[in-house]
This record gives sequence, C-alpha cells and structure tokens, in this order.
Amino acid sequence: MNINMTLQFSLLDYVKLITAVVIALGGPTVIVIALAKWFGEYLSARMLSGVKNKHEKELEKLKNEYQKELEIKKSELEKTKAQFLRYSEKQFDLYNDLWRVLLRTKMLADELWEKATPGKLPAFSEQIRLTRKAVMDNMLLIEQTHYTKLDKLLESFEEFKFGKVRLVDIRSGETIDEDDAIVTVNEVEESIKINKGTKDRYIKLIMEIGDSFRAQIKG
Repeated sequence: MNINMTLQFSLLDYVKLITAVVIALGGPTVIVIALAKWFGEYLSARMLSGVKNKHEKELEKLKNEYQKELEIKKSELEKTKAQFLRYSEKQFDLYNDLWRVLLRTKMLADELWEKATPGKLPAFSEQIRLTRKAVMDNMLLIEQTHYTKLDKLLESFEEFKFGKVRLVDIRSGETIDEDDAIVTVNEVEESIKINKGTKDRYIKLIMEIGDSFRAQIKG
C-alpha cells in the first residue's frame, strides 16, 4: 500500500510538473505566435500599401504623360484639320473659277451658233483667249486626258475661219487688212455649220470635266 501511495504521489507530481511546464511555455508561446501573426499582417499591409502607392504614382505619371501626348496630338489634328479646310476651300474656289470660264465659253458658243452675226465674233474670240489662259494656269486641276482634248478643241476654235480671217485674228484686228476684216453674216453662218462638231465636242468635254471636278471636290 505504501508503494501504491508513493507511485500515486509521484504520478500526480509528474502531471503537475508537466502541466506547469505546458502552462509556463504555452502562455508566452501563444503571445509570441499572436504577435508574430499581427506583425506579419502589419508588414504585409505596409508592403501592399507601399506597392499600391508606387503603382498609383506610376500610373498617375503615365496618365499625365499620355494626357500631354494626347493634347499635343489633338492640337496637331486641329491644325491639320484647319489646313485641310483652308485647302478644300481654296481648291473649291479654283475649280469653281475654272468651271465658270469653261461655262462662259459654252454660253457664248451657244449664242453664236444660235444666231450667227459678225458682231458676236470679237467677244467669242476674247473668251477663247481667256479660257485658254485659265486652262493653262490651272492645268494641274484638270486630268491629263481632259486637258489634252480641251487644249485641242480651244485651238480648233481659234482656227475657225470666217471669210479670210480666223477667230484668233479677230482679236488682233490691227494686223488685218480692212478688206479681209469684213466678214458677212453668210460667211459666219457657213463657218458655224462647218465647225458645229467642234462646238458639240467642247460641250460634251466640259460636262465630263465638270463631273471630274465634282468628284475631286467631294474627295
């Protein structure tokens, strides 16, 4: 019985000792683990916050750079747009002015072919001169095939012969003898009939040129 009591007390003492050690070690260990966990979470939060702030600053910097670049591009685009509009307006004016000259020639030709009289010849001859000059000055606006045809037609107009004189000579009457300068209505009418094909080709051609102008203006 004494032996059992000794063993019992020894076992109880051992359990108490183990319990005391667990308590002694367990308390601070829990605190250390808790502190470590909190410190880890704190460091993680600080690191994430630092990375986030760094990225936000970099993004803001990039945003500002792109914004400046965008403003520059917008400014360049506005300048290009303004230049294009000025060019388009100027281009339209050039096409319009040239078209007026071509159309004026057609109108005078129609009047001359409708009722041929010697008195209409000087005005028509002068108009042909103005048209040739306008075509030459604006040749870059006219397609090459149209320009070639138009130049030949205007030359044919100038070569119209009324009696002994050509249309081109009527403008410079100073070089024509008085007898040669007298052109009768019959001579004018006869020349008009002979050269009707030239006039018809001219009208057809300027209609084609007008369509070409319209297409180029619309882009």
